[in-house]
Amino acid sequence: MIIHIDAKKARKPMAICAFVLSCMNVCQALCIIYNFLKGHKKYFYILDSNMVKNFTFKNLTIELHPQVYEPSEDTFLLADSIVVSEGDFVFEAGSGSGLMALYYASLGANVICSDINPFAVELIKKNFLVNKDKIKGNFDVRIGDLFSVLGSKDSFDVILFNPPYLPTSKKELVGGLGWFDKAVSGGADGLNVTTRFINQVSGFLKKNGRVYFVFSSLSNREKLEILIKKNNFIFEIVNSCRFNDEALDVYCLEIKK
Repeated sequence: MIIHIDAKKARKPMAICAFVLSCMNVCQALCIIYNFLKGHKKYFYILDSNMVKNFTFKNLTIELHPQVYEPSEDTFLLADSIVVSEGDFVFEAGSGSGLMALYYASLGANVICSDINPFAVELIKKNFLVNKDKIKGNFDVRIGDLFSVLGSKDSFDVILFNPPYLPTSKKELVGGLGWFDKAVSGGADGLNVTTRFINQVSGFLKKNGRVYFVFSSLSNREKLEILIKKNNFIFEIVNSCRFNDEALDVYCLEIKK
């Protein structure tokens, strides 16, 4: 099952895939489609929904689920960009498999993570139990949208988010149960969810706290940076990588003093 599609690049490859599927049995078709797409890992990946997949990250074993966004280049780029110390209070919105939240908890941070996807929340709980002996800090997972899972007095040293950032029209939505669309679709300009995140995040930062999130060059950078400044943040791009015609950047925000 193909579950990760670049909304701007999907139409032609997906038409080819549909043609291939119409001409042969499913096993043959999937092999050909995989070979056609394997050079574009950022844009497509294939999961066998009948097989439990897991992998090792640092010292953790992370299980995956076909209805939950699979850790990809953007995940690891963000993970490599964040400095977390033992005892820090950390909040991750849209945690997916829980990979980053569990990793920072294994370093001794006190972590709250959340996701709007119930499959993700159950997966994070399962991954916590698998790695429980490696967790040094407090760990809690909650279901809900962005900061709705927090209390008004909650505050954090580090807040991180790998948002849905791909510019996507209604015609480009994949459909199905809808969790894939929620994980990757940032609306027409790619900034729908990121805008809500930036407008709310300062209310949950400790003094000298930091915010990290991923941005795609397919979205409107000028609009993003105007929004950041409007919310009284200073920013720095702390990590970047390029995939074909798309660049991914990790922004770090701090409240202007």
